[in-house]
Amino acid sequence: MNESSATTPAPETQVVRHTAWVRLLHWSLAVAYLGAIATGFALYWQQLLGWLTPYFGGYNQTIYIHFWAGIILVLFTFLLGLAWRGVVRWTTADSEFVRQMPHHALHPGQPQPADTGFFNGGQKLYFWAVIASGVVFLVTGIVWSFRYNVPQNVYAVCRTTHRIMGMVMLAGLLVHIYKATIGEPGTLRSMLRGTVTAQWARTRRPKWFRDLERD
Repeated sequence: MNESSATTPAPETQVVRHTAWVRLLHWSLAVAYLGAIATGFALYWQQLLGWLTPYFGGYNQTIYIHFWAGIILVLFTFLLGLAWRGVVRWTTADSEFVRQMPHHALHPGQPQPADTGFFNGGQKLYFWAVIASGVVFLVTGIVWSFRYNVPQNVYAVCRTTHRIMGMVMLAGLLVHIYKATIGEPGTLRSMLRGTVTAQWARTRRPKWFRDLERD
């Protein structure tokens, strides 16, 4: 047996992907995101979803939950960004992945490009969209909180932006959930247990797997 075959892990060997700290941050962020979305829709689309507010303790309590869910959302987004700062930097490989995204979406089971690192370009795009939306939510949410002290046209723009961003990010969240489950089996497990199989790492994140072998 040669050296390369002796050191190559078996396909079902478990490879650590996410630490307990990262998983805690991710799921805390997920809970805050769902809380902010649910209370936000209940507040802003009262004719359709106002019936949800009693489940949150009434109108004022819904506002309170929405406010703090938003603060926690921004906080954990920032902390997760710090934890992932070494693996979410944009590269030329990510730009190429995004250009080829329709192809990847139509062929979800095929091995990903050889230069795909810890995250692929689609995941990084979603991550940076979450970062950007967190900033927008924070700024527009602060304006909403002080709506009686700012010009009404500024408040109107921020209120509309807040609502539109909420709809956009809800769509992104649904895609994220799909990709983490049906679209790329094994991804959800990595965020629950912290590990993936060597086969998953080798075929889904080839560059990351090569870096692991080299290290």
